[in-house]
Amino acid sequence: MGTNDPRAADGGRQAEPASEGPRPVFSLFLEDLHAERVERDRRSEAAAVDVARRERDQRAGDRGRFEARRLTHADRNAMLSRIQAAFENEQREVMLVSFPSEFCTDGRRKMNNRLSDWLDTLPGGAQVFVEFWRDALQPGGSGLGARILTFPGGMPGDVGIVVTWPQGRG
Repeated sequence: MGTNDPRAADGGRQAEPASEGPRPVFSLFLEDLHAERVERDRRSEAAAVDVARRERDQRAGDRGRFEARRLTHADRNAMLSRIQAAFENEQREVMLVSFPSEFCTDGRRKMNNRLSDWLDTLPGGAQVFVEFWRDALQPGGSGLGARILTFPGGMPGDVGIVVTWPQGRG
């Protein structure tokens, strides 16, 4: 190779075509930065979609398990024991169950606004606790209530279903 050969200066590598010109080893090209940003944004969006899908699947699984909930004899005895212990400690209520308010059939509107027919909006998994209250606790003078327990982002979050009783005798 002669001294006029373009490959001589770079150890025998062929030079870039004249239209683009050679790229220096230590250089910064805006087109590369833009391409990297676009790829990073694409990966970030894909990851966010994946996280949202997994959270949606998790909520669906949680809801399915909650809806399939049934009370066993041991569950009923445990609740009665908790109520008796709370009564002895001069408390006035015990939470029977909590669940995401989005499980309510009306999107939690009636419960949050304390409308009289809020019981009708409860999901099946909560209805088993209402049935327990009707069968075992209401005849003895206990009440039933519900409240929104959390307000993430200002929106109703979890619901608690509670059994209540008055401070003194009727």
